[in-house]
Parts: sequence; C-alpha cells; structure tokens
Amino acid sequence: MRDDSPRGRLRSCWGRLDWLVQQIEKDLERGSKARYQLVADHRAALNDLVAATELDASVAEHVQSAFVEAVYHVWHSNAMICYEISQSSYHPVSRGQLVQQANLLAEIAQSGSFASETVALAQAALERDIAFLSLSPTEIEALYDKLVTPSGRYPPFDDVDLEVMPQAAEAARFLVELLSGQ
Repeated sequence: MRDDSPRGRLRSCWGRLDWLVQQIEKDLERGSKARYQLVADHRAALNDLVAATELDASVAEHVQSAFVEAVYHVWHSNAMICYEISQSSYHPVSRGQLVQQANLLAEIAQSGSFASETVALAQAALERDIAFLSLSPTEIEALYDKLVTPSGRYPPFDDVDLEVMPQAAEAARFLVELLSGQ
C-alpha cells in the first residue's frame, strides 16, 4: 500500500534512485526530467514536514542537500558523463556513500532485521557525508589545503576528521529513521 504521508513520499523518493537509473538508461532526456521531478517531489515532502513542525527547517535543508547529492551521483554515474574519482576530490566518494547508506537502510527496512551496530555505522557514515557536503567551497579548499601531504597525496575520505554540526547529525538521524522504517 502506498504511503502518501510526507515521510512516505520522502522514503519513496530515496527508494526511486534505482528507477532514476532505469530512466537514464532509456533516454537521457527522460532521465533528466525524472531527476528534476525526484528532487522537486523530495523538496515538497520536506516542506510539508516543516510546515507541520515535524522537522526543523535547517535540518530539512541538510536532508534536501543530501538527496540532491545522491541524485547527482546517480545521474553522473549512469549518464555517461565524465565523473572521474580523483584523489583530490572527496565529492564522488561522499555522494556514492550516501547512495550506499540509503540502499543499506532500505534493505534493513525490508528485512526487518535491525542490527544496531549496522544502523549506527550507517548513521555515522551519513553524518560524515552530510558534514562534508555541507561545507562551502572555501571550507572545502581549506580542508584540502590542510590535508595534502608534501607528496601531493590526500588521505582516504574515511580517515578525514570532520566536525559534524548538530543539524547534520540530526539530518543523519532523521534519514536513518526514515529509510530504515524505525
């Protein structure tokens, strides 16, 4: 049965990332329209939650940003557009992890098996991804400048110590609950 509540519509948007891949594979124009529609549907559902005072507007912005980044990753990974993962950019890694965590949480919800350790790891990964993707371009440049070694290398994204602001942590917690069906 379809859940038309704002939370149900949000969950549906995250669950339709595979559908987006199918639309892209059929036709890029069709995929592009699907991409923009998913983002708009997600925003509308979040706006409904904020209007009903079920979610703080600043947390909703982090949730929307995470979804836009996940959609961007799916689009660029499947639209045969150059999306090179370089050592000097954590964006593709972080976006990819967002999609992986969303898929993991959906699997948890379908299986009904809530291993608290797995859910905690998913939440920690989401917190890191949201924290990184919330940085301004200036903050990202400063982070890269701080992390680069004399040989021009960067540590793996998972080894980077990022400050997770309260809104990013709350957005990750919200997504864990939403996507795992808790």
